[in-house]
Amino acid sequence: MESVLTSGRTLERRLKIKNMRWIIEDQAFSADGIIRSLEAFPVELLKIYPRSFCQKNGLNYGLVRTPNGKKLAILGERSRVLKDPFQGNYHHQLLSLKLCDLSAGNTHSLMELFPYTKPVSLRKYQTTVGIGDRLGLAAPGHLRAIRRFYVHPVLTQQSVTKNTQTGRDFPKVIQDAAWAVFQENYQEGYGADGHHLQSLQEVRCAMNAGVSMVTLDLSNKVNPEVLGEPKERINRKFDEEIDEGDAKVMLHLFLGKEFVFRGADGEFTIRFNEEGVKRNALLFRKAFDFTEEVYEWIRSQRKNEGSIDIEISMAEAPFLTSPENHFFFILELSHRGVRIQSLVPRFVDGSRRRINDAGDREAFSRQLYLHTLIAQDYGNYKISIYSESDTFSPFYNPGESLKDFLHLKIHETSWREAMWLIAMANPTLFREMLSLARSRFEEVSKLCNGTIDPDPIPSLGKRRDDELPGLLEREESRRLLDRTCGYLLEAEDEAGRNLFRNRIYDTLMQYEEDYWSMLESHVEKHLKLFGIAKRQN
Repeated sequence: MESVLTSGRTLERRLKIKNMRWIIEDQAFSADGIIRSLEAFPVELLKIYPRSFCQKNGLNYGLVRTPNGKKLAILGERSRVLKDPFQGNYHHQLLSLKLCDLSAGNTHSLMELFPYTKPVSLRKYQTTVGIGDRLGLAAPGHLRAIRRFYVHPVLTQQSVTKNTQTGRDFPKVIQDAAWAVFQENYQEGYGADGHHLQSLQEVRCAMNAGVSMVTLDLSNKVNPEVLGEPKERINRKFDEEIDEGDAKVMLHLFLGKEFVFRGADGEFTIRFNEEGVKRNALLFRKAFDFTEEVYEWIRSQRKNEGSIDIEISMAEAPFLTSPENHFFFILELSHRGVRIQSLVPRFVDGSRRRINDAGDREAFSRQLYLHTLIAQDYGNYKISIYSESDTFSPFYNPGESLKDFLHLKIHETSWREAMWLIAMANPTLFREMLSLARSRFEEVSKLCNGTIDPDPIPSLGKRRDDELPGLLEREESRRLLDRTCGYLLEAEDEAGRNLFRNRIYDTLMQYEEDYWSMLESHVEKHLKLFGIAKRQN
């Protein structure tokens, strides 16, 4: 299948349609030598992953695929293989081979022996990118794009909600990322993000699993009603709800002060009157306490175990994050001794992430500039921006200084690219999934923020297989499959048998190189769009 022509755009979706019973030989950690060494053992190999093969402590380590799944192969002298900490099945010839599952215990051993496979803080890097991986299969494709740019990845941008929908948890998410890093021999350092965490308990779960970053979602910790309430009520609430000592500190910090911010595109000033101080104090009262509670708990737990990056997300709050909101929040946190590494404002009109027209783009660029200056002057943290997975129009032109204070969050890439691949490689499965999702659009709408209009979603009718990918050119189709992700993965027939989950995984693993190529191309588009510099080699 060479290409699909849809609505004026040719999608270069080249599928090699590979039979899994072949072994890749086009890369050089002596691939031929690896194959010859492994052929001596009674093991059926479907594929090897040459980038993963390396030598350590007199042994050869690398990933292979067998009919029973992906395995860690350890090859060397018998005595050394037996002493090796990984748990697996032994085969002894002139040399010895141990094949190990990619289990939780073996993941721990992997991180001990190869420290680059363990998530780390990325605070020392000025430009980073976060990418979700709902199914745990996408990271190799993400890494192949990222290693060509001056950017460092957060590979596990996963929330509790997404983990629940997909039947995973934070330990499994990090486990999948670690093996992907080993497979691709990516040694530049990566982060793991417990995303959209809304309680200390969720933070604990993510931290115990080994994340190196937490994103605190403040959407249910803010009180947007105070933005529209009359002044008299604000005065009364402030006196009733804000501790007298805190009130005096806030008024001292903000009232009657002029805060000037200067940058390449001009300066701006923030001033607060008494009403503004009180509204912001009431708006963020619970958010201040929650953030401080999490920060102090993390400090008490980590001690000498390494840094945890903290991100604050206001992106889901139902109001625009004004520069005044941002500055008030960060200065109060600073006064409490709380330091963060990134902040996600709500841009433009406060109701969506996507930037649609010229007016939006101009407003977005201005807001980004103002937020970035605040971040540079009051903590040197990054401003985080969501990049939609299916929009590539250049909606803003960041200045050079802004690019260096950026955390880009690529949204929904892995699942949507998986749908593209399934539409091309397994049309029967795609038809069944879209049909069931379409029949359940009312349930989906009730579970989501906003509705899904079924009318623009075309019925399958008598469409040919080669026309199916074209359905994904429609935003409503993409959104429907995105919103029903968890439902589709959990769907069962009357006998309690899984309808789609195993077939989805089987298809993506059968065509994993194609999937990774699609993801590599997709991520590269995002990075180029935001002006991330490409490495020369």
